[in-house]
Amino acid sequence: MKRTPVVVILALLMLTGCFDDTTDIQQFMADVKANSNAKIPPLPPVKAFEHLPYTSSELRSPFSVPSPEAYNQQPLHQPGCIQLDNQREKQALEQYAIDNLKMRGTLGHADQLWALIEASDQSMHRISINDRLGLFHGKVIAVKPDYIEITEFIPDGSGCTVQRNSKLQLLDASVDAAETN
Repeated sequence: MKRTPVVVILALLMLTGCFDDTTDIQQFMADVKANSNAKIPPLPPVKAFEHLPYTSSELRSPFSVPSPEAYNQQPLHQPGCIQLDNQREKQALEQYAIDNLKMRGTLGHADQLWALIEASDQSMHRISINDRLGLFHGKVIAVKPDYIEITEFIPDGSGCTVQRNSKLQLLDASVDAAETN
């Protein structure tokens, strides 16, 4: 019972703060309108387009296909370098980088084992020992139930190549399913 008068008194005190006099707000709005500059500066003048003629007519046109001699130059043979056969026919997985390939499983038995490889375009390929893959003349040297071993020949920038061994691991199906969801 004693709470009711306290609540009523607090409500009346709060309502005394509300009044209809808005002259100070209207005065402030008028001051802002009078003192603000609403002028937008003009746009800068447009520069005239200056045509530059193509003066390198003696050079190859950038719009034509280069001659085969320009991009098929074979590097000079350096003594002690590993020589690769660039004339052989490339296999299907040699157009993909190794990091764009995924090992999905194996087929076969203990004597002959094939690895199932998924490329970045979701195509499946069956590979075995001595098959080629990757951009750097990769060659499969071993197929195991949970990985394949690959030897690649990486260019070192001086015309030679460096041999590097790497592995392509079998993906865990539960982890791969979680990545796609």
